[in-house]
Amino acid sequence: MQNAGRLDSEYYQPKYDELFEHLAKYKCTKLGDIVAIKKSIEPGSDSYIEEGIPFIRVSDVNKFEIGKTDLHLSPKEFNIEVLRPHKDTIIFSKDGSIGIAYKCEKNLDIITSGALLHLDIRNENILPDYLTLVLNSIVTQLQAERDSNGAIIQHWKLDDIKKIIVPVLPMQTQSLIAEKVQKSFALRKQSKRLLEQAKRMVEEEIEKKENR
Repeated sequence: MQNAGRLDSEYYQPKYDELFEHLAKYKCTKLGDIVAIKKSIEPGSDSYIEEGIPFIRVSDVNKFEIGKTDLHLSPKEFNIEVLRPHKDTIIFSKDGSIGIAYKCEKNLDIITSGALLHLDIRNENILPDYLTLVLNSIVTQLQAERDSNGAIIQHWKLDDIKKIIVPVLPMQTQSLIAEKVQKSFALRKQSKRLLEQAKRMVEEEIEKKENR
């Protein structure tokens, strides 16, 4: 069915049929069957302070890292032990820029906004790095696009997120993918470190010339 100008026309575009035809060739499961989904909080601007627990919003997260924030919450008012993400928790955006997934490499002393879900794998047949890659792939992007019906202000309903179709590849293949993901992240960190070193060297040389 082609786009007929209906509000729900996004849902019926042929590209989504093609996606599910491809997924049908693999063993698949629903996201809600393999992860525990935890909602975070939306404390409101009145709770922001200059120092305390970093408060992370969607704009602070991408698939590579969690950026710095100027917003903080009081440890006296918010229990970080209950709210913080842990090692291998996947932080997943459901509002604004929906469908961004970031896997935590360690326990993080942060609190995330209500627009960011915490996904904790409860199925031994799924590796965290593999699932994060799937969630960041076109497989999930197309499902998000369909469920949002082309809305300008994007919001992904929790019930729809639980229904995300995830292809489950053999563990050997997942392990190989996870290894490559880890290597790529290590190389990215190394390249950023070398770039910073190069910048410092340039700045030092400029300062030397100015002081001559």
